Amino acid sequence: MENETTRQTPMRRKLIGRKLKLAKLAKGKMVRHQDIVDAVGSPRTLGRLENGHATKLTYPVIGTLCDLYEMPAEEKFELQRLWRLGPETTNWTQPRGRAIFGFDAFNELQSQASVVTKYETTFVPGPLQSESTMRLLFSRNPELDAAAVDEEVRIRTQNQRLFWSGDGPQFHYLMSEAVLRMGCDAEQIARLNEADSLDHATVRYLPFSAGPPSLMHLPFTLLAFPAKHDADVVFVEAQDAYLYFEEAESVQHYKTRLVATDEMARSIKEFKL
Repeated sequence: MENETTRQTPMRRKLIGRKLKLAKLAKGKMVRHQDIVDAVGSPRTLGRLENGHATKLTYPVIGTLCDLYEMPAEEKFELQRLWRLGPETTNWTQPRGRAIFGFDAFNELQSQASVVTKYETTFVPGPLQSESTMRLLFSRNPELDAAAVDEEVRIRTQNQRLFWSGDGPQFHYLMSEAVLRMGCDAEQIARLNEADSLDHATVRYLPFSAGPPSLMHLPFTLLAFPAKHDADVVFVEAQDAYLYFEEAESVQHYKTRLVATDEMARSIKEFKL
């Protein structure tokens, strides 16, 4: 069951291994170690799986581990789906807004990243939103009633803790001036300035006066990781799917466009309503 190749394992595989390892640890002594080893073939293969190294394990084995760890059915479904893509797959997707997809790959990736660079064209990035901005955006969703809006605000506020605590990665935010002109009040601008003053964050914008940036019409997030052999990942939130790019040429395209905006970008402290 071993694959001795030293080629780089996709971050998707490393996420699956980490998720399974955490589920195993959560079960503790309630699951027999021998049952786990029997499922994967050897302790060494189990270690390689959990550390994200290449193996020849098949997706039914991933399902067996999910069952042993009593993971939710939706997580089992998604982990098996992602594993079945194969180790050669670098660019991949997750359908958006389907309850069966219970594994949030983006938040898992972001929690492991050392640097997060976010480019936004329309909305204030979630971690930087004031409560009034959250409520404004969620209230415009016709599918949410007042109680649902309150719940969404609660969840987003909770998710902001990674950023504001300073215990996670370095964050670099770059926004079109359009973001600042569409619904940002003084409270929201003050919050952006507060974020920019943190040691682990920068907040900049692209002024209208500089003209449209070349090939920067879609929002995206670039995730870099501490291990030098881990590939950077670009995340794009499309209308009906989440897109992940690991292939080196694709990622380099986004990096090149970010570098091209350096001279155009201005600190949020220079912005005036």
